[in-house]
Amino acid sequence: MPKRRRYNPGPAILMRRRARQWASWIALVVVLILAATERMGCLASQGSDTQQYNNKVFRVSRVVDGDTVYLDAHGQTIKVRLLGIDAPELHLQPADAENNETSAGQPAYWAVKASEYLRNRALDKQVTVVLEPLDQRDRYGRLLAYLYLNESEMLNLEMIQQGQAYADRRFKHSYQRVFEQAETQAQRQKLGLWAKVQETQMPSWRQRWLQKQGN
Repeated sequence: MPKRRRYNPGPAILMRRRARQWASWIALVVVLILAATERMGCLASQGSDTQQYNNKVFRVSRVVDGDTVYLDAHGQTIKVRLLGIDAPELHLQPADAENNETSAGQPAYWAVKASEYLRNRALDKQVTVVLEPLDQRDRYGRLLAYLYLNESEMLNLEMIQQGQAYADRRFKHSYQRVFEQAETQAQRQKLGLWAKVQETQMPSWRQRWLQKQGN
């Protein structure tokens, strides 16, 4: 019997086979990379401030001053700045002291009373944290939040309504108009600091803002 001739594919066929093999390997690598990227994204999302804190309830463990508190959250303590308000500083910085009747390191006008007010309202209380979609941290790493004692009582707004803090006009936020209107009302009624505060006793940013309004 004649021997069977062994089939030897030509160079063109071999190249096509190798190309298909390489394409299969590349497709597999792409799938693995996409899966890993998706998983990393999910993990990052789980660890975001929105996932960890937004609409969650925590206890106020310490009141620093009229606009800053510490919360017990997930077994750790987190520093929170009440968004949209600026309470008088307990310890004025030199830059502020230059435009203020109080010297650096000393409490600004009404700072002690604002701190006491917030302490009486919030210390050891359970509060609901609500965050903005963006700008959830300030340059110091503090969480920026609205704090609710219940569905109708927001501490940020209350501090302004009672004349314990200024409506902070330096940064945009969802309740800016509401806070500014509340400040106007408190000022008209001479509540809290508005009873006797002088322009020179206000924060330097507000003094600059008032000057612009007068121009």
